[in-house]
Amino acid sequence: MKKTTLFITSLSLLFLAACSSNLRILHTNDSHAAYQHKDGGYLALEYHLEEARAEKSPNLYLDAGDMQTGSIFSSLNYDFVQGGAVLEVFKRLNLDAATPGNHEFDVSYEHAKSLMEKAEFPFYSANLLDADGSSFSAAPYGIFQKGKLKIGVIGLTIDSLPERVKPENVAPITILPYKEAIDLIIAEVDAQSDLIILLTHNGWEADSLLATQLDDRVDIIVGGHSHTSITEPTRVNGIYILSAGSHLRYLGVADLKVKKDRITKFSSHLQPLTPPPDEYQSELRPFLEETIGELEKSLSKIAGELPYDFKVDKFQPTEGSIWVANALLAEYPQADLAMINNGGLRMHLPAGPVTLKDLHEYIPFGNTIALFSCSGQDILSAYAKNQRIAQDKPYDIMSVSSPSWFADESSAFMIGDQELDPKKIYRVVTHDYIISQWDKYLDFRPQDIDETGALFLDAIIRQVQLQFGEKR
Repeated sequence: MKKTTLFITSLSLLFLAACSSNLRILHTNDSHAAYQHKDGGYLALEYHLEEARAEKSPNLYLDAGDMQTGSIFSSLNYDFVQGGAVLEVFKRLNLDAATPGNHEFDVSYEHAKSLMEKAEFPFYSANLLDADGSSFSAAPYGIFQKGKLKIGVIGLTIDSLPERVKPENVAPITILPYKEAIDLIIAEVDAQSDLIILLTHNGWEADSLLATQLDDRVDIIVGGHSHTSITEPTRVNGIYILSAGSHLRYLGVADLKVKKDRITKFSSHLQPLTPPPDEYQSELRPFLEETIGELEKSLSKIAGELPYDFKVDKFQPTEGSIWVANALLAEYPQADLAMINNGGLRMHLPAGPVTLKDLHEYIPFGNTIALFSCSGQDILSAYAKNQRIAQDKPYDIMSVSSPSWFADESSAFMIGDQELDPKKIYRVVTHDYIISQWDKYLDFRPQDIDETGALFLDAIIRQVQLQFGEKR
């Protein structure tokens, strides 16, 4: 009897094994053009991708957006498009699919469209529609055949996109709510696939909330935007959620077994992107050296010697953010006040020598300087709004050239050496991002705007050289 039972059990296991399929999912997100990093970068990613692919097949490599903006590598013009070198890297890494993140829209609508069209791998986004109703990207979804499995990959991009970039950059796009976009296509994707993955750039909280609204046709969410490192299997409403941090510090790895449209076995981890061994023969290295070599040489020049750390913090002023605001005012002395947003400062700069490359990565966005007029009462309104932002943290605060911006409300608000007059009209220097997001940061509409076209970064570089350079 026992032998018969064991024989039947063995047959059942063999049958189950025969009917199930294995898949390894490899994933990255928010790489921000991190072509080199002490804990990662493109070469480390190439090495660990090769290792992971050699260990298990079939596999699918997905990226959850924000490839662009963050280093000088994304500012390179390659194949007739800024950021084209980033696309070329991911092509050489054999990326299967991506979804556009908000930083793919930093330059303009036309530029973002060029990125979608130039990429030799598909970008998917089901909730971003062009004026004719078609997907802004290559398609809303794709179907991949990996071994015996057919995998549907549906793309989604953060629905607050107009608040993340200049509104004009996404003005031609209709942005659908996540669930509405999924409902439009889920039936046709399900009919063609054994497994459905949402490839999202929405953030951990939004992905978790979305999972509670979905049915069991969706199996996995591979997400980005919030830079969340999910180190072990996480499941919400039966849906596994994956995210691999940011800046190519990790490669996400998930191994699963699928039977009859269901995941029957699942494990996941983050693989640290340690440097490859010295003997590693990289196919990518010659391309990186060719594209970045001359630019790095020109940007290796020391701009100055920082007297203190320029730390980055979205929610409270730092010595660095306050210095930048005052430096902008020094550059434009015709203004009474300077305002910058802390989220525009991206890389911690330690005290000591700072290179032009460091400053490019400290201020990676191509923002241009603008001036506007407002009343003293408007400035007080912006101050009150900034205090609320600092407390509730819906997004980053502003740093301003007046010390009163950071003082107690009971003290007088000073503009230069004069007390602010609520009825007086003041001139403010800032950059185009704050102008475009005035309702978010200022709580009043700027008047008499002068768009200079001059780069914010260039102004700060000049002030670093003037204040901290050799000839100061």
